[in-house]
Amino acid sequence: MIEGGAWLGGSALPSSRDIAQRLGINRKTVSRVYEELSAQGLIYTEPKRGTFVSQSPRSDRPGPPRPRSLTPLRPEPDSAASSIYQLIQKTTAHHIRRVALHMHKLRPHDYDVTGLFNLKHMLANLLAHERRYLVSPDHITCGTWPVLQTALMHHLSSIDGCLLLGHQASVALEVALQRQGIQVLRLPAIGDGQAHEFIEQIEKFCINYPVSSLWCDTSALFNTQTTEAAQTLVAQKLADYHLLLIDDQRAHLPFIQPNQPLSSRYAKSILLGSLYGECCDMFNLCYLASNLGFSAEFINELNVQQQQSSLLNMLAQSELIKRGEYKKLLTTIHRFLQQS
Repeated sequence: MIEGGAWLGGSALPSSRDIAQRLGINRKTVSRVYEELSAQGLIYTEPKRGTFVSQSPRSDRPGPPRPRSLTPLRPEPDSAASSIYQLIQKTTAHHIRRVALHMHKLRPHDYDVTGLFNLKHMLANLLAHERRYLVSPDHITCGTWPVLQTALMHHLSSIDGCLLLGHQASVALEVALQRQGIQVLRLPAIGDGQAHEFIEQIEKFCINYPVSSLWCDTSALFNTQTTEAAQTLVAQKLADYHLLLIDDQRAHLPFIQPNQPLSSRYAKSILLGSLYGECCDMFNLCYLASNLGFSAEFINELNVQQQQSSLLNMLAQSELIKRGEYKKLLTTIHRFLQQS
C-alpha cells in the first residue's frame, strides 16, 4: 500500500496504540510490524512527532544485482505487503477466536427465537414434579394441534393394523383418521374407574381384529386408591398385544391431574396434552411427550407440517414461562372464563 501510493511520502501513520485499538489486537504485534517496515526503509519514526512514510520509494534503494533471464520471472513477494497481510491474518484469527469463545459460552436456547426450547424444558419439569412423569425435553415436541395431528396420523398410517379409538373421541377425529387410510374401531362407553372392564374390551378387540394402536384418554380409568395396581395391569395387557398407546389428555391441564399418567408406566406410548386444557381449541397449543422419543420419519413429517409462524407465537408465552408464571397465567384464564 505504501509503494502503491496509497500513503505518500511524509504521510503520518497512525500510532501503534490506535491500530491496536481499532483492530482489537495486541499493541506489541503492531510494534513488531512497524519495526520490520522501518528496517526495510519504508517508514521512519521521529521522537515526539510520530511515524511517517519514507520519502524515497523502494525501487530507488540499491539492491543486489538480479540475474538476467529471457523468460519473465514471477514478481518477488513484497515483504512490506506480506507483513501487512500477516497482520491482517493475525487480526482475523484473533476475531475468529473471540467469536468462537463467545459462541462456546452461549447455550442452545440463546439461538431459539421461538421459545420452543424453554417451552419443552418447562413441560419436562412440570410433568416430572406434578405428575411424576420423567421424560427428556428432547422427547417432547410442541405446536398447534392441526400440525401435530397431521404428523401423528402420518405416523399411524405407516403402522399395519387397526386403531382402537376411545368412546370420548370426537367424530371429527375419527373422520380425519379414516381419511388417512387408517381403519378405526370404536370402544364402547366405559365408566370412570372401570380399569378391569377396559382390559376386557381391549382383549375382545385384539382377539377379533388386528389392533396395533389405541387412542383414548386413560386418566378416568383409575381410582386414586388403586391407581398403581390398576395401571400396572393395563400396561401389562397393552404390552401383551404390543399396542401403541396414544394417551389423549388434551382436555386436562398438565398440572391438574393428581395421578401419574399411564404413559409413565408403559414405554410404547405417547402422551398427548394441551397447555390450556379444555381451552385447547381456543388457544390451540399442544404437546406430544414420549419416553422413547420419536422416530426420524415422525420428526421429518413434523418439520414438513410445522409452520414457523405457529412457533413464533410461542415467544410471548415463553417469556411468561421463563418467569415461572405458567400456573398463574392458566389460573387467570380459567377464572376469567368461569366468570363470563
